[in-house]
Amino acid sequence: MYLESHMNIARFVFASIAVALAGCNPITKSGMEAREQAYSRMDRTNAGIAHKQASDAFQTGQLDKARQLITKGIERYAQDADSWALLGRILMEQTRLDQAVLALNKAIELDPDNATSHYFLGVIFERWSKDGQAASYYQGAFAAAPEKPQYLMAAAEALIASGDVLAAETLLNSNLARFEHHAAMQHLLAHIAMLQNDAETASLRCEEARLLAPEDESIARDLCRMRFRNGQWAGCIDAIEDWQARFGGDDLALDHVLARCLVLVSRHNQARSSYRALCEGDPENDTLWRERGLLAWSQQDWQTLENCTGQLETLQPSMYESTLFRAVCAREQGEASQAKALLEGLIEAYPDRSEAWTLLASLRASAGDLSGAAKARQIAVKCDPAMADQPRVTGVFGAKGP
Repeated sequence: MYLESHMNIARFVFASIAVALAGCNPITKSGMEAREQAYSRMDRTNAGIAHKQASDAFQTGQLDKARQLITKGIERYAQDADSWALLGRILMEQTRLDQAVLALNKAIELDPDNATSHYFLGVIFERWSKDGQAASYYQGAFAAAPEKPQYLMAAAEALIASGDVLAAETLLNSNLARFEHHAAMQHLLAHIAMLQNDAETASLRCEEARLLAPEDESIARDLCRMRFRNGQWAGCIDAIEDWQARFGGDDLALDHVLARCLVLVSRHNQARSSYRALCEGDPENDTLWRERGLLAWSQQDWQTLENCTGQLETLQPSMYESTLFRAVCAREQGEASQAKALLEGLIEAYPDRSEAWTLLASLRASAGDLSGAAKARQIAVKCDPAMADQPRVTGVFGAKGP
């Protein structure tokens, strides 16, 4: 109401001046042009006022009011790209995406370098899962505002989502010299390296990001995982302990990674404590019980292995490890016949699993069946050559991370 009243007053004032002048002198062509220019300046001024009021309403969540104000401003002066861009953003928030696209495209038509419009068109097309088109719009935003790395990163992320990881990497690397101290960009490059199965580069990139942004918790957490994937067991432990000390948060996935690393660096006492806590905290997680059982087996902790076996049988009776562990427990309790029967049944169901064959070879050898033991061992090694040096402890801890 205020805006419309303001505009009407302005029109009246100009009209009065025009009438007064007309009574004195005839209107010339240059006078007509001057008058139109004056009207145009006033329209631009009023459009600016409308934009400010609409922007304020938009920022406070008054979307209908904002749309009405900016629409009136556009009616007065339709050549302002920023007004169309604001209308597009308002329509986006009202989930009128088709109309928003029209408004944002109009803004770009009026001003091809309107970075905001390019960016929000990218957002819309990303919502529509048209990631390739979204990437093009984001790149248009970056071309219009090359000082804003967030546009560059949005383009790279859209390219990744579209499946073009190499293009995303090329795009970031071609601009890295300008933003080499941008932690989020190094972090994104680390994720790209992981997608390319380059764990070493991923770890290095993430370490760089960590140095640039020491207070960023997500980077600190990802550094733990990337060191683990790169086989940096001790470094992973350091990173997790640093994360725990700095941020003091709880993360069961990282606790799991820590337990695995403790095993892999032979800190078995700490690993046992970690797995005990993990299993108490997530008793339905069969992976934790499996790994705890493997650790107990390696340490000849038969009571813990028995407990793990019982829990695995409760969770998933047909699980491979539960039968394998039951056979080990039977063997250690002197029940060789039961252990042998369990293993032969297990091998029938899982003929390509080397652990069962290795354990069966040991039982056959203990019973004096040397040819049967040799045959079982030969099959075990064929299934997994690493089993040639695993006479007692079978199974390995995963190195891919939970």
